[in-house]
Amino acid sequence: MRKSDIGLLVLRVGAGGILAAHGAPKLFGGAERVPPSWLARLMGSNYKQAWAQSGPENFAAVLTKMGVPEPALAARLSGVAELGGGLALAAGAATPLSAAVIAANMSVAIRKAHWKVGIYGQGGYELALSLGLAAVAVGLTGPGAVSVDGLFGKGRR
Repeated sequence: MRKSDIGLLVLRVGAGGILAAHGAPKLFGGAERVPPSWLARLMGSNYKQAWAQSGPENFAAVLTKMGVPEPALAARLSGVAELGGGLALAAGAATPLSAAVIAANMSVAIRKAHWKVGIYGQGGYELALSLGLAAVAVGLTGPGAVSVDGLFGKGRR
């Protein structure tokens, strides 16, 4: 195993975990809903509140205000892109597809939700840009040997 494989593992797990942590509340959150206790402990004190304020219905309402077409569908697709794409990226599974889905989702998030603020500060697009670029980098280089794709000989490009 090479150092680059370990580096890709760290990048994939970090970026994929953050994406999954943002996608789960979009799909499963909502009023009177709570995250699993282990996840709430892992994510920190703000996660329960974020979970309660999220959920597909609440996220769709936010997307409606932004003028996103088909907001109910877009809310669910965004949640799937972040949770599913994040978990796939972390595992290094279906890497080209998961990277493309994440990059597309982050591009839309930047344009629709964060662009007016700019790159820096509360509400800015620095996190979405960083996660999108991490996905693109892994998609272009491959997930490395320590990955699901690597088990099938698809770890490097």
